[in-house]
Amino acid sequence: QPSDALILGKIKNVDCVLLARHGRHHTIMPSNVNYRANIWALKEENCSHVLVTTACGSLREEIQPGDLVIIDQFIDR
Repeated sequence: QPSDALILGKIKNVDCVLLARHGRHHTIMPSNVNYRANIWALKEENCSHVLVTTACGSLREEIQPGDLVIIDQFIDR
C-alpha cells in the first residue's frame, strides 16, 4: 500500500499527482516508507516524472533559510 491516498489535480493546466510519502500526518518513519508501493501507485496513475521535495537544514553559512538547493549527490538505501 502507498503511504497515503493520491491527490490528483492540475498546476497551470498540467495534470499532477501528489503523494505524502511519510503519510499525510507524517506518521511513517523514513525507514518504513514503502517506496516501491509509492512508485507503483504513481505508475498506475501514468505519471511520467517524479519531483521530490525535502526540508532540511545545512551547516554551510552560505545556504540560508529559504534557499532552494538542487542536490548533485544522493545516497540510495
